[in-house]
Amino acid sequence: MPVSVAWFPTLVKRTRSKQPHTTVDWRDGLTPREVFLAEGFSEADAEAVLVIINDAQAGLTTPLHDGDRLEFMVSIQGG
Repeated sequence: MPVSVAWFPTLVKRTRSKQPHTTVDWRDGLTPREVFLAEGFSEADAEAVLVIINDAQAGLTTPLHDGDRLEFMVSIQGG
């Protein structure tokens, strides 16, 4: 079963797919970082995103599981 991926609206225009919702074929060891980089983002870009897996905050290196729902959101910080 594939991993469902949702992109925050401001990220969509920068993805290779240009789609707000995509899927990725799951494989053992797949991480959000790999999905993010495969869509054309850089490691520096990765510092500004929040990763959500199955409605819970996660890290870029959290292993994905078959059928997971992955979301990338923009991390907004203020002072």
